[in-house]
Amino acid sequence: MPLNKIIVNICVLLLLPVQCLKSTDSLKHHELPFRMVYNKVLVPVTIGDSRTFDLILDSGFGFNGIILFKGDLVDSVNLTRRIEVNIPGAGDGPPSRGIMADSMTFNSGNCEFKNQRIIILQNDKFVGKSSDGVIGYSYFGKYKVEVDYDNKIITLHDSDDVIDEYGWETIPLRFDENNKPHLDLYISIENESPILLDVYIDYAASLSVELTVKDGMKFKLPEKYIGEFKGFGLSGDVIGKTARIGMFKIGKYEFKDATATFFEGNSRSKDAKADGVISNDALRRFNLIFDYKNKRLLIKPNNSFNEPFEMIY
Repeated sequence: MPLNKIIVNICVLLLLPVQCLKSTDSLKHHELPFRMVYNKVLVPVTIGDSRTFDLILDSGFGFNGIILFKGDLVDSVNLTRRIEVNIPGAGDGPPSRGIMADSMTFNSGNCEFKNQRIIILQNDKFVGKSSDGVIGYSYFGKYKVEVDYDNKIITLHDSDDVIDEYGWETIPLRFDENNKPHLDLYISIENESPILLDVYIDYAASLSVELTVKDGMKFKLPEKYIGEFKGFGLSGDVIGKTARIGMFKIGKYEFKDATATFFEGNSRSKDAKADGVISNDALRRFNLIFDYKNKRLLIKPNNSFNEPFEMIY
């Protein structure tokens, strides 16, 4: 299939219909196992007769579809009506280039997802990593997504499925124009009075709390740091400094002697309005139910709740 020589910025391509067909019409939920690697949740996906891909589940991935990291998959996945696209993300450099096709179909567990976008990166930034790509809104935009860390099971509940919410705490969510979920987080850097921050959930990130150092920031900087974090995103390298902080609090649950990583400017986050990010080293301490339709996150402490926060490199 020839490649149409059109360069499109993927940020403007977010609104595609999605249809999910259940293997049995009477089912109201669908269970699939997941793996945890470096605090990332990996879920299984197949495209046609492909091998099973391990994809990072990412709450900030704001459209129906997937991104695959390895450019040599273009022919084996058999993309139709392909175009070139730019995919911006974390990092100070230019966006990544990719090959994209719309109206594709893939499977995850016993669900078939139709009318999906598939993007295959055309660089080697992520080659050799523990995952094959990223998936997000195909799950979160269609289902109530329950993550049971204790048993390593994700349950995709139909949006009208009634869930027993006894013992869960509800955290209100706000969504920006790119479908990223935001929530309120209280934080104290040096045991001063906690301050309220607007953070968004990055479920694909391994750290606990990530704060943006910029003009007018609401929080103070720590007096000392315990290490440097070096990562990478779709737009290049991401470098921050990690410190021990007094506490942070989500809902009624407070974590003391936690870690937070501080990033300069927009190297980590392109969201100028957000104060920072809450990531999976914090969230993995709860079993979770993401309910995008009703703009809420349900949390319940799990077996990892009291684990100490360690430096992540």
